[in-house]
Amino acid sequence: MLIPDLDNVRKTLQRYPFPVDVIVEVTAFCNLKCIMCPQKSLTREKGEMSLELFQKIADEVARENPATRIWLAIMGEPLFLGEKLVKMVKYAKDNGIKSVNLNTNGLLLTPDLSDRLIDAGLDYIIFGIDAFSKETYVKIRVGGDFDQLNKNIDYIIEAKTKKKSDLPTLILQYIVMGENEEELEAFKSHWLGKGQVVKIRPKLGWGTGVKADNLNLPDSERDFPCSWLARTVSIHWNGKFAQCDADYDGKFSPGNLHSSTIKELWQGELAQRREKHWNLDFTHDLCSECKDWQAGRSIFIYPENKKPPR
Repeated sequence: MLIPDLDNVRKTLQRYPFPVDVIVEVTAFCNLKCIMCPQKSLTREKGEMSLELFQKIADEVARENPATRIWLAIMGEPLFLGEKLVKMVKYAKDNGIKSVNLNTNGLLLTPDLSDRLIDAGLDYIIFGIDAFSKETYVKIRVGGDFDQLNKNIDYIIEAKTKKKSDLPTLILQYIVMGENEEELEAFKSHWLGKGQVVKIRPKLGWGTGVKADNLNLPDSERDFPCSWLARTVSIHWNGKFAQCDADYDGKFSPGNLHSSTIKELWQGELAQRREKHWNLDFTHDLCSECKDWQAGRSIFIYPENKKPPR
């Protein structure tokens, strides 16, 4: 069982004038039904973000704090967007955003799309794998193709070498859960042996969206603000804000990007919710039953030929 380092979480928490991470759902459609994700139970409308709306997000981040990281993630598979995704990445990078990153299951990463994302300047790709063996993979990443995924990753590794590009940094993610914990060491050895970064984190509950028995600390140990609420903002495909990943269904939205800016909501309604956490008030409907605060920070393991970012 993965034991979270909560002291390390406490050290990262402070009051930020603008979010550290802006998580952007460029699409709410996904090609898998993973057991640790609530995507399959979404009740809100699904769609994909317009290029114009993404550009509005990128423009504000570039203006307010270019060091704020943009993550293309949340409930959908961004690679569905194909060339449109490349345009989003290139626009953000061309406008000075220092870190533009992609969370993906990797199955739709064609050779052409790999080449284009490298050329667009993408900084990180996190591949959700969560297994060393095919047998375990198909139980967790329901609907996935283990062989195709590995083929796609091998291609982009080779493409980076041919292009003599250090970017994007490839991160192979392993969410530890009962179904796969025995394969963790083999997974680490395999990908580190290929010169890639490994990310390990515990299973999350997405608020109350997924059963996560590993998050079993008593509420009496909850003596610090939620790091997601303190550091991040989530924006759904239609411009609707979510408080955090626990609001994956968008039921507690503090506002919409069509009528507000990120900064206005960050320093307004979201600031009020954050202040309650600083006062150890976790009575908000999203927070009262959420256990994700105890997941700790993800663990990143770097191969010998790569150094962690400063």
